[in-house]
Amino acid sequence: MKILGWLKDKQNLPTMAYSLGLGLIAFAVTAIWVADTRFLADQHRIGAEVNLAGRQRMLSQRIAMVAQDMSRFERVNGASPSFMLIGCADQMMRAHTALLSTDIDRINKALGEGISCHVGAAEAVPTGDLSPALQGAFFGGNHPLDPLLREFLERAVAVAQSEPPRQEDIDSIVRMANLELPVKLNTLVRVFQDEGEVSLHALDRFITAMWALTLLLILLEIVFIFQPMARKIRETMAQLQKTLGISEKRGIELKEANEQLLESIHYARKIQQGVLANVTDMRTSVKDAAMLWEPLQVVSGDFVWSSEVDGKTVFFVADCTGHGVPGALLTMVVSSELKKLLDLGELADPERLMLDLDRGVRQRLGQDRPSDAGNDNQTSDDGFEAALAIYDPAENTLTFVGAGIPLYVQSSDGIKRIAADRHRLGYRSLRRPESFKVHHLDVEEDETFYLATDGATDHIGGERKRAFGRKRLFEVLEANAYADLETQLSKLKSVLENYRGSEPARDDYTVLAVTPRSNNPAHKQAAE
Repeated sequence: MKILGWLKDKQNLPTMAYSLGLGLIAFAVTAIWVADTRFLADQHRIGAEVNLAGRQRMLSQRIAMVAQDMSRFERVNGASPSFMLIGCADQMMRAHTALLSTDIDRINKALGEGISCHVGAAEAVPTGDLSPALQGAFFGGNHPLDPLLREFLERAVAVAQSEPPRQEDIDSIVRMANLELPVKLNTLVRVFQDEGEVSLHALDRFITAMWALTLLLILLEIVFIFQPMARKIRETMAQLQKTLGISEKRGIELKEANEQLLESIHYARKIQQGVLANVTDMRTSVKDAAMLWEPLQVVSGDFVWSSEVDGKTVFFVADCTGHGVPGALLTMVVSSELKKLLDLGELADPERLMLDLDRGVRQRLGQDRPSDAGNDNQTSDDGFEAALAIYDPAENTLTFVGAGIPLYVQSSDGIKRIAADRHRLGYRSLRRPESFKVHHLDVEEDETFYLATDGATDHIGGERKRAFGRKRLFEVLEANAYADLETQLSKLKSVLENYRGSEPARDDYTVLAVTPRSNNPAHKQAAE
């Protein structure tokens, strides 16, 4: 039904006419190709037949020479003349039956034997579709070729099998090979050649007719198809030019809007970077510090904050839902709530600080209310993972609380992982955490602490397209433990990019590295 509907649609008439014209041209060209292919096959067959008929004459001459002086042949060649006569007779009969069959495969097989004269009876194959001229050449006239050749081969076999051979058979073989058979074989060759010329002339006439038909079809297509189509194309092009002008104008407007948007996002990046922890400031209160902050887009859902509060240095890392602008906006909410809690003096109780941070972000996002409360934010379900580390130089300790983000500690013994609680903060769909485990660590000499979001270990790459993983992260950090932290993180960034290869990045990632100053007297004395 769809095909009938398409055929009835007048808008499809040019397509149908064009397809019909091309189909007729394709038919004409295909007919020329088929005719040319058949002509080449005929010419190949005729050429093979001419060569095989000439081979027949050579074999007959060889039979006559061997029969005429069999004793001399055996003395000179060291071979049995009887065996040679029978072999040449068998080969000549195989060639004869191949010519009668008109089978090109049999003809080529017989032609490939050369004049080997090996023994082997000819297969009984039916006579092929011979033309009247070939019928006359093989079976017509006085002393036809077919019975004459068979008689010749019978006498050759008789001479080979007689002991001694009769002279009259030898004389008959010599006479037939030198007088009668050459005439008949030459006639056969001429018939083959004449048929080749007839085939060639017929092909010339056919190709000329088909080329004339092709040119006529092309002319008709130009008049009845291409000219109307060209007119329609000109009209369509004019309409397209008009539409293109409108599109270009809108494209310019979109480009300007996009540039303004990108300019705003890049400016937002500057604002976000201004809120991030300042590495230079961190280095005034610790031995060394470095930060690797890599947004997936211009701005990031990862957030790093650091400050000195009550003589202690606070480090905070958060991984907010999403990335780009939505993630960046969420980091501002988290940052604002964190500063408010620190201003209220909650640093003294890190567990309470994390619990109140969860509660405060839920309230800011309206995610503390039931989802059926009829508010505009009922579909919002955003949150974050976070890690809080507090370095107390007076006590020479580091306090750690984690919600989804662990702490890595590198020392002379290698790297160990301080697991974080599995809580996620701020989400509507998750239960509010009731407690956090607070880890208190004594700071040893030259220990380095790392806080890393999962974007680093989740890099997909390698030959098997798998995640980078924690093990590879540890290997990179341990391999570069001798270097300063800035160099360590630079090396890590290069390794991650090489591992990812052509795979696109999938998330923001952040790594904060800190080496505190150990105030342990034993450490100081050892250093001196």
